[in-house]
Amino acid sequence: MTAVQIAFEISSAFRETTPGLDLERARAEVAARAQAQGVNPTGAQLDAVAVEYQKLSQLLAEAGIRYSGTCFGQFEDDGDLSLGNVTIGLQPLDYQDPDLAVAGITRILAAEHGQTAEVSTLDLPCGQAALVLRQSPELRLPAEFTAAGQDIPIEVAQLQAFIPVPQSAVPGAQTLVTVTFSTPSTDHWADYCAMVVPFLRSLRFAPEGAPLPQAAFG
Repeated sequence: MTAVQIAFEISSAFRETTPGLDLERARAEVAARAQAQGVNPTGAQLDAVAVEYQKLSQLLAEAGIRYSGTCFGQFEDDGDLSLGNVTIGLQPLDYQDPDLAVAGITRILAAEHGQTAEVSTLDLPCGQAALVLRQSPELRLPAEFTAAGQDIPIEVAQLQAFIPVPQSAVPGAQTLVTVTFSTPSTDHWADYCAMVVPFLRSLRFAPEGAPLPQAAFG
């Protein structure tokens, strides 16, 4: 499998996530970033975001993700503190034609998720992608961080794009690029999409060590 180099452009609102944080250090990092943005969250808001940030940080340390970025936003409509994160993962995939691979991935995802997600294909400048959009209460805020002393389910909105690297970009590539964006701040989904869509369109691939093509926008 030929090593794949990947590049992209992403909003400056996203900061690369530190892997392997414990909860205390995660809370300190969230607080520092909020302060740098002029945001003053309540203690409860800070705790809620820190819990999710620490979970993500630990997962990154265990999974070896190529890139992860986190956005701590405060949008003008309601002033609430908001959290969104994006990851890029690479894994081997045996395929000869990327379009056929996308068609197969799309069928598998549609069968797996049934009526719980919207599955489609998306043409990007870097290649065709299988796209999954879903919202589910996968996460729970632990009881020790809630006033009622009970776990609270958190609705999570998620977008995933599965992109087999085209042979035209990387000869001999047998690599699936998986981009995942998720947020428990579902009221801000449209705001995040305005940042994530240009990011997806900026993705580009090249063999390791080769010059990368220019981004498709900007």
